[in-house]
Amino acid sequence: MGGFVNRSLILITLFVSASCARTLEVKNKESLFENCMKTFQDEVKCREFMSKSAEDIKSEEEKREEVLAQLTVEQLAGMKLRREIKDTLPGKNGNFVREFIGDPDEVKRGGDREYWIYKRPISKFSGDSPPDKEITVIFRRSFVEKVDYKKP
Repeated sequence: MGGFVNRSLILITLFVSASCARTLEVKNKESLFENCMKTFQDEVKCREFMSKSAEDIKSEEEKREEVLAQLTVEQLAGMKLRREIKDTLPGKNGNFVREFIGDPDEVKRGGDREYWIYKRPISKFSGDSPPDKEITVIFRRSFVEKVDYKKP
């Protein structure tokens, strides 16, 4: 019975610690490892945790840089121009948008609008410019109202 209680207490502690850890902002791997050691005092488990968490603590910018580094010359050359997207999409429906630039990475809704957010590189300003950071297609009543973008 004592072993069961100890295991339950450890599992509850791990769950609460993991839940609380999600609210903390981790700046780098060193601070994450230090927090793990302070909490669990087990270097083997903390190293295992670090290897599994390496992808989770990457910033959006680091993830974006990795994706950009993997793009080939052909993929960069085949990207649509921002002007083409902004001129073509207004007034079109979701099916057309999916055919034209693909499925969104994220969808948000607010009021009578729907926002399709493309975080992967799908457009660029000109032939030799880097890809845009983000394209947002704004729908109102099922039709594209506007296309916003974030410059690289």
